[in-house]
Amino acid sequence: MLGMTAVGLVTLTAAILSVSQVHTLRLPRTNADGSWEFLLLLTVVSVWAALLLPFDFIGGYLLPKRFRRADTGLTDFMLSWVRGTVVQMTLITSMLWCLLQVGQTLGLVAAVSFVVMTQVGLLAFQKHVAASVAHLPMKSAKLNRESGVGSGYAESAHTDSGFTGSIVGLPGFEEVVLPRSWHIKLAPDQLRAELTRRLGAIRSGSRTRGVLLAIAMNTLTFTTCTFFPAAGVSTVSELVSTSLYFTIFSFFWLLVLPKWSREGVFEADRFAFEDGIPFKVIETAAKTIEALHDDDPERSRQLESIFHPVPCVRRRMAELSLRIRSIHGYWNVARLSLFLSWPCGGFLSRAVHCNIGRPELWVLLPTD
Repeated sequence: MLGMTAVGLVTLTAAILSVSQVHTLRLPRTNADGSWEFLLLLTVVSVWAALLLPFDFIGGYLLPKRFRRADTGLTDFMLSWVRGTVVQMTLITSMLWCLLQVGQTLGLVAAVSFVVMTQVGLLAFQKHVAASVAHLPMKSAKLNRESGVGSGYAESAHTDSGFTGSIVGLPGFEEVVLPRSWHIKLAPDQLRAELTRRLGAIRSGSRTRGVLLAIAMNTLTFTTCTFFPAAGVSTVSELVSTSLYFTIFSFFWLLVLPKWSREGVFEADRFAFEDGIPFKVIETAAKTIEALHDDDPERSRQLESIFHPVPCVRRRMAELSLRIRSIHGYWNVARLSLFLSWPCGGFLSRAVHCNIGRPELWVLLPTD
């Protein structure tokens, strides 16, 4: 409910501003000094952070305390939140400012190309961005098995029980990041199952498909939004309007992309099973990880179809048991698209239920 409210508030605010165009009365509609443009963009991003502050406090501090899922004190939470917010705001503002300069100097085509290149850069350095936004010490290591795709492996320390790691890096240069706590929480065969699943997402092409779809969706949506009333990439006012339109359309993508993410989960489960991981081990590992994050092993199909790109354990095991259809998923596309939306001014990137108020999950959003 908290995530739904936050997403709804951000989307509704974007819609009201897009219709009323109130922001255009305050923002310059002609080129201004570069430093002044940066400060204006920083102010817009700061307003977004302030809008989410009450939800961050509830989702990152009060609820974890209420359900005994964290023992972080208020001071530690505030320091973590301030660090994450300042770093994220700085990165988003810098990317938007650079986008504006490119748009003013070289035009729309160059600006769209910049959006693509920035997303590629975020993807390539995702692990480092995550470590900057939150304190996530990572230790790289050699894989104990031959992946066949040049994959690396890293363990990450963390404090948030919902941290699941991810697959980071460009296609062909992937690195599997697993939480260090899983070495304690999961039995060795369960840990091997999870590593096999993520290697399977790489080897099957599911992760690459997810990356390409996320970048394509963000780029096409951003490009389309530049043609809407008062939007563009030449002035601060136009760019903010484009970001507001992008945020509205991102809401609709939040309802669509989870289906393709769930297919990626099913495909990874099947890969692990066919690679020799017993059914029971896959199920037990999924239940253990679910308890660390959502703690919701069963939920209605209607609720899951809209808000959960990671299917519940019961549905995953039912799909794995049937094995009556071929699966070609897009691993983690729904939540990866949120992170990659930063250079587009995607204001929903940390308003969703899985990461609101939790800086460790703003870059590496929870996955299967």
